[in-house]
Amino acid sequence: MAKHLLFIFLIAPTLLFSKNILLEKGIEFCKDGNIDSALYYLNIIGDEVTIETSIEDIFNKNYHTAKCYDHLEANKSAEYYYLKAIKIMDSTEISNTEIYLDLANLYQRINNYVGSNKYLKLYYEIEMGRLGQEALTAKDNESRIVTLESTISTLELEKKKMESDVRLLIVLISVFLLGLLTSLFINFRNRKKSK
Repeated sequence: MAKHLLFIFLIAPTLLFSKNILLEKGIEFCKDGNIDSALYYLNIIGDEVTIETSIEDIFNKNYHTAKCYDHLEANKSAEYYYLKAIKIMDSTEISNTEIYLDLANLYQRINNYVGSNKYLKLYYEIEMGRLGQEALTAKDNESRIVTLESTISTLELEKKKMESDVRLLIVLISVFLLGLLTSLFINFRNRKKSK
């Protein structure tokens, strides 16, 4: 039992520094412009889904590897990794439209205007669809707000009417009680006089 616990404590640190940590380091180096270090960490990560590596990790590995090569203007390698990442993205539920824009910019730089237009078109179709969906959602939310505002104003009017009715009821009850007390007083006085 003690040997198993010792084994777990020795293996746990290596599991904590899984390929996700390597991916994060590679992405951070890529963003900082330290391309050699970024490529070192990104190339350590394999291309198969494992316990430590998800399909999203593999997509990000390929995408950021492409960005690194793009930064170096290693156009063939950048194109290869962009297309590989797009293939992964298209076959899964991963959604990152920026990759289309990055590849379109690469193609434009190397004078492949057909490829550039293709990926720009994809980018703008997706973004316009997303913006259209957001506009519909905003319009739906606006109509809900208008409905809520009218409901609130109706409730406020009903509240004012109810407050008015309550005040009227209080006045009527007060008048009734005053009349009742007056009649009791007069009745009590008349009885006293008659005795």
